[in-house]
Amino acid sequence: MNDLESFAFKSPLSDELPEILIPYAHELLKIKGIACFGKARRNELCYCDRSPKTWCENDESHILCTPDVEQELERKCPQAIRIVLDDARACFIDLTRRLLESQRIEVTALIPRSFGVSSLARIGTGTQIDSEARIDEEVFIGSNCIIQRGVWLRHGVKIGDGAMIGATGINAYVSRDGRQLDFPHLAGVIIEEGVHIGANSVVMRGLLTSTRIGSLTTIGNLCNIGHGARLGKRCWMSVGCLIGGHTEMGEGATLGMGCVIRDNLKIGENTQIGMGSVVVKHVTAGISVFGNPARPVPTITAGPER
Repeated sequence: MNDLESFAFKSPLSDELPEILIPYAHELLKIKGIACFGKARRNELCYCDRSPKTWCENDESHILCTPDVEQELERKCPQAIRIVLDDARACFIDLTRRLLESQRIEVTALIPRSFGVSSLARIGTGTQIDSEARIDEEVFIGSNCIIQRGVWLRHGVKIGDGAMIGATGINAYVSRDGRQLDFPHLAGVIIEEGVHIGANSVVMRGLLTSTRIGSLTTIGNLCNIGHGARLGKRCWMSVGCLIGGHTEMGEGATLGMGCVIRDNLKIGENTQIGMGSVVVKHVTAGISVFGNPARPVPTITAGPER
């Protein structure tokens, strides 16, 4: 699966434009969708209000940007169309919220159409599944679960009772005019083949990049996975673990009971994290860590062989 995630408009932009963007309506009416900066393509809209860590070659997107990054964008993305605003992020949030509220924006392009529940899936009593979710063959979903818009459960996924897949996470941005804004969750949740998720666990959907869980990963009861997190194949999370948004776990990583992993971290392949640990720094592949804050220790053997 590629990483070029985008969100197409169901119809051209028109009355959804915030007032501050109306002077740019001629350009913006060409826009066909929204994407994350660095992954947006021709006729897609993104925003940038700080010096980026990565750049997209031959960027021809439309970028809402602030004056302090305009010159850098002009050098690095000369083919992009830049719309300079004092508060580009607030404007982007206002626009995307309007599009979601009016149901004018598509689910992530990473999820193949059509949506719906396979006749070979088994669904427990009281479970609610959004009409824009995709549930593949041999999926089992327990009772009283909620499966939100933009969720894709692939072949053989098992979800325990009471789980919430595709919830919105918490975030806050204070705009220059003093408003506290929540960044809309445009992206979804993609759960690969053979994943098991325990009872009453919560998996957040992403903002502009989908939360993704690799095949044959096991997630215990009462776990919480933040928006935009990525778990590799064959990871193991015991009961009550918390993973912050946008953290990446490599293939074969193991978390003991009650681990807490801060947001925006990289946890290397085949790492072992002892129970109750609080991880606040990146963890190198193949090592064991334990404690609060977690530090390297002699090898821990946690979880089953897999």
